[in-house]
Parts: sequence; C-alpha cells; structure tokens
Amino acid sequence: MKFKWIVLSLTIIAIPSIEAAEDISTDTRQQVTVTYNDPRDPIEGFNRAMWDFNYLFMDRYFYRPVAHGYNDYVPHPVKSGINNFVLNLEEPSSLVNNTLQGKWGWAANAGGRFTVNTTLGLLGVIDVAEMMGMERKQDAFNEVLGYYGVPNGPYFMAPFFGPYVTRELASDWVDDLYFPLSELTFWQTVLKWGLKNLHTRAAAIDQERLVDNALDPYTFVKDAYFQHMDYKVYDGDIPQSDDDDELLDEYMQELE
Repeated sequence: MKFKWIVLSLTIIAIPSIEAAEDISTDTRQQVTVTYNDPRDPIEGFNRAMWDFNYLFMDRYFYRPVAHGYNDYVPHPVKSGINNFVLNLEEPSSLVNNTLQGKWGWAANAGGRFTVNTTLGLLGVIDVAEMMGMERKQDAFNEVLGYYGVPNGPYFMAPFFGPYVTRELASDWVDDLYFPLSELTFWQTVLKWGLKNLHTRAAAIDQERLVDNALDPYTFVKDAYFQHMDYKVYDGDIPQSDDDDELLDEYMQELE
C-alpha cells in the first residue's frame, strides 16, 4: 500500500498596494495544510511526535551510541552467547505457539532445541541445536492470532520502545505465561528484554543509513514494520494481493 499525501487547502493571499501612485507590490504567500490518509495509522499525528522523540533524541543520543559500543567492543562469542541464552528462554512458548498453528514439525523443533541447548548448550549459551541442524524459528502468540486472520490493527509508536501493531500490544503478555518466562521476576524480565533489544539494535546498525537517507524516515520504518509482521505471520511466504498483480501487469506492459 502506497502512502498517500492529501493537500487539504491551498490559499493564496494577496496584499494590495498602499498608494496607487507607487508600483504595485504584491506579497503572495501560500498556506498549505497537509494531512495523512493511511487507515493503518489513524493516530499518525501522535505517532509522528513519538517517532521524532525516539529517533531524533533517544536513538541519536542513547540507543545508537550504546549499540555501537556493544557491537564494537564486546567480543562476538560473548554477544552470541548472551543472545542464545535469552532466545533459549522463549523456545517453550514457541513450541506452544507453533502447536496452536498446527505446525507440528516446528513445534517439535522448538522443544528439541530447548532440551538440547539447555543441557548440552550450557543453559542455551551455546547453540548446539543449530550445529545439529535444528534451525531457530520462534513464533509469538501475536503470530498465532495473525495466522487465524486477526488483523494487525492500528499502528502505534510507543515512546522509548518503538513501533507496534495493536495485535502485539494485546497479546504479547501471553508468551510470558509459559515456563521458564513465567518464573522470571520483574527485574529479570526487564533485563531479558533489554539484552534482547540491545542485540537487535546492534544487528540493525547496517540499516541505519537506509533510515537516515529516507525521504520520510517515519513512513519508511512504518511500511517496513508492517512487511516484517506479515513476513513472520506467513513464514516468509507472503500472499500477493490483486493490487500487486495489477501493478506488475502494468509494469510488464510498459516494458513491452
């Protein structure tokens, strides 16, 4: 879906000359009011304000320097071990979520990964399961809802935390009901969340230039996030819409 810009009004104000004997001097000014028409983003004014806060302040002066320091100075085996440990805690919830979608193979894979990595992998620090050919594929409960047709819902840019869709906000707490996440204290949960997002932010360093150079970084990130959500729900096999087919046909006709 392409983002649509709609110009509401264009007012030209002319100021007449004061004295008829003098040359007529006209000061023409254009007053343009712009609104946005994206049904996925009904509170775009608020979201853009939060984006400016997150991107221009929090990311520029805090998240980005910390992510670069983590990426540059923490040895790769340490970063990998921390991330493996954190993600290993989510394998049981992934087992349940894949089961709820009828993905029996991936459910068994999640259970096998948790068993192997928790024992042979030193509580998940070493991804032994990956070495054995068990690929990591973790599904959250919001993906289960998406699998059964629950829409993403309105887009929301949370201050400090970044982009979400309503389906995530309404369902992410479900994954914390399963062992071992259910056994974590509040501060352990906060630490897990911080470590996971630190690794994710460091992994996104190579994409910083794309966002910084985008004509409209807010829209660029929003569209990318919706594509990311669809990619997870459909396991990378996103169905092509009729609009996409029409655009492709028009493009192919132009090439002929």
